[in-house]
Amino acid sequence: MWSHTQEALLAQFRAYLEAVSANDNGADPPVEVDLYTLFGELAALKNEVRIESRQVKGALDQFRGLVEPLQTGNAALQGEIAHLRDSGRHAVRDALRPVLLELLDVRDRLSAGLTMNKETPLPKRFFKRLCRKEQAMLVSWREGQEMTLRRLDQLLAGHDVVPMDVLERPLDPRLARAVRVETHPGIAHGVVLTELRRGYFWQGSVLRPAEVVINVNKNEMHGREES
Repeated sequence: MWSHTQEALLAQFRAYLEAVSANDNGADPPVEVDLYTLFGELAALKNEVRIESRQVKGALDQFRGLVEPLQTGNAALQGEIAHLRDSGRHAVRDALRPVLLELLDVRDRLSAGLTMNKETPLPKRFFKRLCRKEQAMLVSWREGQEMTLRRLDQLLAGHDVVPMDVLERPLDPRLARAVRVETHPGIAHGVVLTELRRGYFWQGSVLRPAEVVINVNKNEMHGREES
């Protein structure tokens, strides 16, 4: 015998079938696809993919054709900038070199004046005759000259101008010129004895060669000639 539960389930299943049948009546009939149609669709799709690939390749070629001239132009521009920078540095060096040489001449004269003043002091009698005000002015003058000399040295050092060290060393023609000779048997031939004008480097190269006095050892010269 059927129970009430079974009858309820049958009623629900019947209602479901009626609802599906009603939906199927309004739907489009299914389309049957044969193998010929399927292969045709695949061929058309393959052709479209091939055409799109060609278009992408053409776009990449055009992009590459634009990028290569840009890269070439950028390299040329960088080279031109480097050339202008080097030219600017050379122009600055050419303009600054005579100024630095003039400063060195001023320094030489200032240093020579101070050295002469210190080595030849005023006689004590004359100095005693000076009043205190004049004595103070003389001391202030010396201090001012020394301060100016130090300031010049700082200015030159700020531009990488540094003095050479050639004393008591064999003469190097690249750094110094011998303008006078002296004879000292106990010193090796060609050694620099005195600097008459100091030499200077500028940024690693010779700005001004030194003018020096070198030793001439005749015994050593004769020994070289005999050998």
